[in-house]
Amino acid sequence: MRNLWAQTDNPLATWVADLTPLRSQPESLLRFVLDVLEEGARYQVLKIIEAPLLGYTAEHGGELGPLLSKLYQEHHVVDLFGFTGAAMAPGHPQSSTAQATLSWHGVNGKVVEGACTDLGALLLRFEPAPDAFPLDCLRHYPPVRVTGRRLEYPPGSREPKNAPLDWPPEVRFSIHSDIWFPWIFGMAHPEFDDKRMFGNRELAGRHTPRLNAFLKAVEAKTLELGGSWQIDSDEIGTGMSPWLTAHGIDLEAEPLAHMPAAALGTEWV
Repeated sequence: MRNLWAQTDNPLATWVADLTPLRSQPESLLRFVLDVLEEGARYQVLKIIEAPLLGYTAEHGGELGPLLSKLYQEHHVVDLFGFTGAAMAPGHPQSSTAQATLSWHGVNGKVVEGACTDLGALLLRFEPAPDAFPLDCLRHYPPVRVTGRRLEYPPGSREPKNAPLDWPPEVRFSIHSDIWFPWIFGMAHPEFDDKRMFGNRELAGRHTPRLNAFLKAVEAKTLELGGSWQIDSDEIGTGMSPWLTAHGIDLEAEPLAHMPAAALGTEWV
């Protein structure tokens, strides 16, 4: 079994777009949301399939961007990724569903590429033995989790009525799976020791460059509008910092200790 990545409850990395300077510029905030959706679709890492809080489903046609624009034009609301709902947790009431194109090892060991909305559910399909995977490896989140909130602007006002002055309008971009990283601990593997790492470049090399391109595009848009961009130092997974930068994931860095190739043949019980 070669799918040794996991999906955890806590983020392994979170990048933050702080849009405080745009607080009184609702049109610019809306433009930011639309640009993020456009770049997410372009790089195949963030496609909204369902947004129940907006009554939106992709299968019923229509586009999310015009719906968000209409919400602002008619109701003076900028939905700064508040519509993701319930922290984008699949199966939770009012939660959105977001899709990315990823690579994983199929049942025959060959690399498969396809659409995924829930990495925890995907990993469970490859469980090599009953209860081999601890629940902490199978958390239900989308590949890229984007969170924010709604801002309501009273007619004629440039100040949101539902956001305290000490609350920064920000959008957070989190990943909960190490499937994006070139090296992983394999926390469910029988020989896991929290020190030696398995190589995962065969998968990460396919989808992580698109994630990095997406993050760089969103960073550029954030800075262009006058906001700031950084990685949240409090939301970095244990042992993941050598591969993380404000611009994405470094695919070239090496771990301190490699898991021997023979470990891939270890029997799961």
